[in-house]
Amino acid sequence: MSSVLKNDPFEDIQSVIDGKFNSEHPYISRVLANVNLELGPSHYNYKDWNPSFGDISRYTLCKWIGSGRYSDVFLSLQDGHKSCAIKLLKPVNTDRVRRELKILSEVQGQKNILELWDIVIDDHEGIPAMITEAVPNEDWKTLFDKFSLNDIRFYVYRVLQALAHVHSRGVMHRDVKPLNILCKNPKECVKLADWGLAEFYHPMRKYSIHVATRYYKAPELLLGFMLYDYSVDIWSTGVLLLEALSLKVHIFDADDNNRMIDAVAAVMGCQDILNWGTKYNIKIGQRKIDRISKYNKKRFEDIIPNSREKFRDPEALDLVSKMLVIDHKERISAAEALQHPFFEKVRQYDAEHAV
Repeated sequence: MSSVLKNDPFEDIQSVIDGKFNSEHPYISRVLANVNLELGPSHYNYKDWNPSFGDISRYTLCKWIGSGRYSDVFLSLQDGHKSCAIKLLKPVNTDRVRRELKILSEVQGQKNILELWDIVIDDHEGIPAMITEAVPNEDWKTLFDKFSLNDIRFYVYRVLQALAHVHSRGVMHRDVKPLNILCKNPKECVKLADWGLAEFYHPMRKYSIHVATRYYKAPELLLGFMLYDYSVDIWSTGVLLLEALSLKVHIFDADDNNRMIDAVAAVMGCQDILNWGTKYNIKIGQRKIDRISKYNKKRFEDIIPNSREKFRDPEALDLVSKMLVIDHKERISAAEALQHPFFEKVRQYDAEHAV
């Protein structure tokens, strides 16, 4: 595993100036670094949070619709007539459950984030369950296959709107991928879901690198950098944008996390990865360097097949180039990406349909 080297050359750079985190510090996010400092413990301290619980008798399980490592999800009815979804949280880790519930409650109020209606306690297991809106959804591979360029525009813009909001609330999603985006028609409804890996961002805190799904992991996670920030979500979103444009399932593909950096280098080239290690004083193992040193950077347009030439949109590719950047501090932020020319048609549409 890679690691921050000893004899840190950044020790003379102040991480805190006048009581605020210094965004110029190499190990601190260049955007929204002080959100949780400003909002305070009542916002981010999930361990001492006491949620209010609703009446579980109001809900009827109707149909199992999916499961993950930490939950089962059922299509359900509220008060016998209103469709909703119930996510039964497996009691693997109490803090993890509380964190997910707290974060989802704190990021409510933006239309592209799954609505949390209620929290109840399961009578049989004594574990919490979250009640959310039921969202029309279609398999993402089927969806991508029929997307027009304009559909991709709307889809990615809505995801970025959700991320801009959650980042402004001091939260990293840490598992952005098509499977966690609920959508049937990108002009009508796009919802960012599954907050089980989300976490509050505190500068200079070391976080687990065992987050995000392999194919969407930012390179800093693959290289063992634990002082990461919101920009991991931007990398993941850039990957799904390029996947939608190219219809290539898994732009970066490998059998395990250890080999994923090879897959990233095969597209992004070796030099930017080595430069990143030097800039942030991160040791990259020699074996890893030997494996990736043969790779030169590819053009993103070459990843899109000739049969999809109309998806080689210059503005879309420019956005990809600003999201898929090895240097995490050089990646565009979610708020900045929303102003990109690729989304001009979406901004016009929203202005014309503003309520």
